Amino acid sequence: MQDESRAASYVHDLERKVEELTAQLRDSTSNQQRQGKEHSEFWTTRNGPSILNPDIRTDDNEQSSSEAVGGEEILEVNRHTNSIEFHGNTSSAAALGQLQKKREPLKSVAHEDEDEEPTVSTHQGGESVPKSIVSTLHNPNFQIQSPQLTQDAHEVSLRDSNFYFEHAHVFIEGYFENLHFIHPIIDKENFVSRAHELWMGRNLQPANGFIALYLSLLSLGALTRVWDQPQLGGLGRFEWSRKLFTEAQGFLHNSLFTNDLETIQALYLMAKVCQNELTPHLAYMYLGLAIRTCLAAGFNRETSSPKSRRHDWISKTWWGLYSLEIEMSFSLGRPDTLGMDEYHNRSQPGREEVCDSTVIPIMVDCARIVRSVSIDIYHSGVSTHEQLQRSLQIESRLDAWLEELPEILHPSFGHSRQGLVPISSLRDPKWSRRQRLVLEIRYHNIKMILFRPFLAYLTSTTEDKSGNNWEPEAQTVLEMAARKCIDSSKKTVDIIYETFRQHTFFRCWWYNTTYIMFAVTNLLLLLLRGPTSLVDHLEANTIRDSVKKTIEILEAMDESVVARKSVEIVKSHFKEYCDGDDASQNQQQLDNEDGDIPQPDMAVNPEAFPFGGLSYGEFIPDLTFVTGFPDYPFESMISLFGDITGPSILD
Repeated sequence: MQDESRAASYVHDLERKVEELTAQLRDSTSNQQRQGKEHSEFWTTRNGPSILNPDIRTDDNEQSSSEAVGGEEILEVNRHTNSIEFHGNTSSAAALGQLQKKREPLKSVAHEDEDEEPTVSTHQGGESVPKSIVSTLHNPNFQIQSPQLTQDAHEVSLRDSNFYFEHAHVFIEGYFENLHFIHPIIDKENFVSRAHELWMGRNLQPANGFIALYLSLLSLGALTRVWDQPQLGGLGRFEWSRKLFTEAQGFLHNSLFTNDLETIQALYLMAKVCQNELTPHLAYMYLGLAIRTCLAAGFNRETSSPKSRRHDWISKTWWGLYSLEIEMSFSLGRPDTLGMDEYHNRSQPGREEVCDSTVIPIMVDCARIVRSVSIDIYHSGVSTHEQLQRSLQIESRLDAWLEELPEILHPSFGHSRQGLVPISSLRDPKWSRRQRLVLEIRYHNIKMILFRPFLAYLTSTTEDKSGNNWEPEAQTVLEMAARKCIDSSKKTVDIIYETFRQHTFFRCWWYNTTYIMFAVTNLLLLLLRGPTSLVDHLEANTIRDSVKKTIEILEAMDESVVARKSVEIVKSHFKEYCDGDDASQNQQQLDNEDGDIPQPDMAVNPEAFPFGGLSYGEFIPDLTFVTGFPDYPFESMISLFGDITGPSILD
């Protein structure tokens, strides 16, 4: 009861502070408008209302304050595919786009390839920036290709190779021992049995849907398994995966509008291949086809027929796709295609007995929280005051979701929690270890996206050009929210770093690149523009350590071309911070030598950098870029992944 009383008192005090904050900031906005200061740009968006006063608008675009805080929408043409790609304000692209705006003045890309024409990306508000990073960081090695053979010739070729029997078992285990545990929607026993029929030639006319499922599962297994040898059968990881993907696509094309379970599962796996190839736009498209096919088959509806083993797997498939659809759509800032929940009355897998499929309804609960973040925070059009209150309410739901996890899936498993006797984690099954890891990362990913608008707002409006700081109460309340974002960003980096250190399998889950880049974007944003009161000297050191860990993580995934380009960008921006930090210290040293007293207050000396620092050369001796991207301004990070979950989504 005492804990509940303290919690109620805390919430009451917080609400009172938020109300005071809103009043103070609205007064500040009004004063700035009356004075006609140049720094009013900090308080209003380009085409939207005042960030703190929704009644004050510029132009005719009635953009919500939450959109102004949450990020900008990006619409770009990918010059590799000639396709238009949209990335909304909950995407990594929006987060990276905000980083671009924090750098003043904007710099254009220093060196364009001489044989290529620069492309232009258009942002909300009509601003153009040089060179589309959607194109720059596109994965050119992964392309959808039409099979070179007809279906009949293709099937004959597969039979001649005995459906890749010699290596198939390696790729099958590569899938079922890894990503299968995150969305366990495929019946392994049934799949292996039908695969044996292919290998033994017992089924002379296998369904196209199953062949597509078989080949796409092999493709994903080849892509995400640990390769202790460079090649199998003369082909490497990506060669095998892309070959199998192309062949699966050929059979899928002939059964694309067949409403059977195997076709749906094949589409799901192909979306996962695209997701881990770091081509999120294609993943979104394949997953959309899987959802549409489910709805066309009525797999989202409960039936009156007797329950069967197939009924259970249809339920697992539908609800697994349901959660993935919300998460993937949110990570791209796009709407999901599910419609109202009232449409979907298919029974969920049971929760009573904890097993590997218990994670499916748990992820459904998590996905619904993610949807609340999108609707109630990023697309609600409410004031900053209301936005913060809603964020705290969603955080309570998220914390309750975490605490209600089964003991074996809780991140604290193996340690004492809520007075319970510690449970040994040495003999827990593999599926629980995989799921526990992913659920913890999902929790922190949602939390950093939930509170990121307040970090972005603080770094935009910490102080105006006249050098006047905010009122202490206002600063304190907003910093509380921003700190939650930073804490979860650092925790995300720590979790992935420690898992990389201990388990090689996790380095092959390439989608980790997206989570890491979203987290490091927040950390760089704070380092480069954070208020002095939010980042003291000690915390700056820990944030720098997290950025260095991020670099190590990305370098460990150097098989991926996108991960390689990503680490170059992080190094470039981190070097910019470290160089600025060194210059600030050198200037202060010169001032001291001249007998001047240094000015520690950023409000008085806004040009001084507040962080004491580590020289860049102390930990990264050489930053000579050899990939053709010699100087990355913030605009080069705009659309790094168009994938998070937002949160972005870990498998």
